[in-house]
Amino acid sequence: MGARVSWNRREMRRFARRPSMAMEMLNDVMTSTYLARIGWEGDAPVTRKTLDGLVYAHQCSIPFETADLVALGKTPSLEMSDLYQKIVVDRHGGFCFELNKMFELLLRSVGFEVRPCLSRAVRGREGRMPINHRGTLVFLDGELLSVDVGFGGPLPAGSLVICDEREQTVRGEVYIPRRIDEHWWAIDRISQAKRDLYGDEGPSRRQTELEFCLASVEDIDFASLSLACSQPGTVFRDTVMANIRTASGFKSIGRGVLNVRESGASEKTPLEDDFAVSAALREHFGFTPYCAR
Repeated sequence: MGARVSWNRREMRRFARRPSMAMEMLNDVMTSTYLARIGWEGDAPVTRKTLDGLVYAHQCSIPFETADLVALGKTPSLEMSDLYQKIVVDRHGGFCFELNKMFELLLRSVGFEVRPCLSRAVRGREGRMPINHRGTLVFLDGELLSVDVGFGGPLPAGSLVICDEREQTVRGEVYIPRRIDEHWWAIDRISQAKRDLYGDEGPSRRQTELEFCLASVEDIDFASLSLACSQPGTVFRDTVMANIRTASGFKSIGRGVLNVRESGASEKTPLEDDFAVSAALREHFGFTPYCAR
């Protein structure tokens, strides 16, 4: 276990500060409807247990998906009212700029101290990716935590304490935050992948999944990133993808294949055309793309 990183209140306030924009908040009705959307019953006190439960419930209820982006062919709106209509009322999903913004709004509305952060997907690649992801930082009980409901892949089903080289097990999955420099951190995962960033020997491999920055940012900073990531020629615009966690695995669509993984066993089904993709989205992810209705 690595040395603990001490986050004093002054540092946490500095990281949390958003100087030029008023913080958006869901009203009470929107908050309760959103909680019902993810199957949350009862109160939501500001505790680590609540935070972990909300992350897991969200990942199991609302899919990461690009089907609407592909079908509509335009950059999705990041306005709170539009996101609420799409994700909560219409019961669709979204990609990171949509899902993590909505989840941040939910957390703030029930009382958590939270803000976004600039991030980049790594997923074991050796080459550098541009900043292409919106992450979420939570400040709770003197600790800085990372939560994510919009990665569309293997990130924790709960919160992760940002502490250098501290190995943490979240619902059976092992993650290790790692300090890169003064501002940037990585989230590593113990993976069974055949190839990874480190090239370790043996069946278990340590692989970097995500990097994130502690610098203070605001909602407006993500508008251009969302625009860039939703242009023709990008994977989000050109490829239907979906991912949702289940109690014993996950379901995903990628490259025209439905993958249902339960208790370590994987069943893959080719999706031969748009009708098959739409049917799979409806059956396994709970929505039909807007243009396919």
